[in-house]
Amino acid sequence: MGKSIKLLALDLDGTLLNEKKEISPRTWAALERARSQGVLVVPVTGRPSQGVPQVVRTMPGLRYVVSSNGATIRDLVTGETLLEKHLSADTCLLVLDKCAHVPMIRQAFRNGVGYLSRADYNTLRDRYAGTSMLQYHLDTRQVLPGTVAEFLAAHRQPVEELFFLTDSPREKAGLRALLTGLPGIGFADPFPNDLEVIAGDIDKGEALRYLLNRLDIAPDQVLAMGDGGSDLPMLQAAGIGVAMANATEAVKAGADHITTSCDEDGVALAIEKFVLGD
Repeated sequence: MGKSIKLLALDLDGTLLNEKKEISPRTWAALERARSQGVLVVPVTGRPSQGVPQVVRTMPGLRYVVSSNGATIRDLVTGETLLEKHLSADTCLLVLDKCAHVPMIRQAFRNGVGYLSRADYNTLRDRYAGTSMLQYHLDTRQVLPGTVAEFLAAHRQPVEELFFLTDSPREKAGLRALLTGLPGIGFADPFPNDLEVIAGDIDKGEALRYLLNRLDIAPDQVLAMGDGGSDLPMLQAAGIGVAMANATEAVKAGADHITTSCDEDGVALAIEKFVLGD
């Protein structure tokens, strides 16, 4: 296994959090045992910083959070922002103009808050009605008087990402093909119908490398876990990359190890095996 593990890099939805958006008792116990051995636990999520749930924020010893698919790294103890790789307003407007004819929900994230039109907010609320994600969406969104493009044209500060929700994987694939080649952008691919546009020089893997370099931790001292396409760069940047049983086939194929699902204590089992030596 190489050097002992010093850092756990954990995706949230579908990984650390189960389908009820909870951390299981067995996972809590494994995290606490790892922390007592000096292991850093770092959430690495596609969620904006404001969307990191309280159950994660209250984990003992939590210090660093990587949010918006690597676009932002914050030190919760000092309040310092360690890394910002954001999209300029001009780049966002170029993207929005390119896909202006595509029917979908459009959101721009700035300072951890998602901005969207009233019509898109209503569609978003209806889409997630009755699910565990509804309250997260309601708590982290700001309704605009007009469109996202109008908002960015008037308030030209950088944004963490553009978040597009299509109606099918086929529509998402068409959207990605349409936007591919635009300067300065990259993509995160967390869910089947969702496409996130981020800065072209960042992803979860690059953000993890930046944090490791800052903390003087070697990649082979890292255990990373995830389930979605945006997690694959992070798994490949770590000494041990673990895919959840509920991960996509591409993530499983690119991982070093496959654990059980997020509803079957998959994170706990991997910590017990690779960190605690159980």
